[in-house]
Amino acid sequence: MKALKVLVLKSSDNSISQIIKVLKNNDFYVDICNSNNEFLECIYNNLYDLYLININEKSLPKFQLIQLLNEYQDITMKMVIASIPDITKASFIYGCDECIFQSIDDKEILLRVKALIRRQFKIYSDSILLRENIEYEIFNKRIFLDNKEIILGERASQILDYLLKFRGVFVSSENLENAVYPANTSSKNGSLRFHIHKIRQALGNDIIVSNRTNGYKINI
Repeated sequence: MKALKVLVLKSSDNSISQIIKVLKNNDFYVDICNSNNEFLECIYNNLYDLYLININEKSLPKFQLIQLLNEYQDITMKMVIASIPDITKASFIYGCDECIFQSIDDKEILLRVKALIRRQFKIYSDSILLRENIEYEIFNKRIFLDNKEIILGERASQILDYLLKFRGVFVSSENLENAVYPANTSSKNGSLRFHIHKIRQALGNDIIVSNRTNGYKINI
């Protein structure tokens, strides 16, 4: 299964086709958009781990799109793929997390993408140890208990993934719902509690701490 999902906003010249090919060949799930509106529609209907935004000129609407995502507290990592050096400074001013050039080689693009994902989890490795016998692999989103894979299901896995990104602090029920349900979903807090109960059953009752006021926190 292709665990990491990438949403790509292309430019009209198709100049990043090689980068898209590299991601697909390395087991990333890739959705491709050709306009800002199409990009926002995909975000409304789906969840992604990374946004790749191709900017081949000083395109104010694309920069404003990055700014809009940050204003709505979309924590998905945002990488700009630039064609000219002048784009780099503006990309960071408007809130991108990384900016690379279209001429980047195949190995470096993978290194850069993986570095962004690790940054979000605040680690330098490819996995997080929850307990001595429980390990979570961040790139394929697999969890192992005593070296045996535990299948939590998509929604429970998304909850665990998000709580691990914010380990050490409580996450409100509202923020957790917004993070693991697409915007088009009429989610219920009861459903959230069901999936958290499922995680506790599989990994231990103390793996997630809950507080009526503050929400939920991964206990590692």
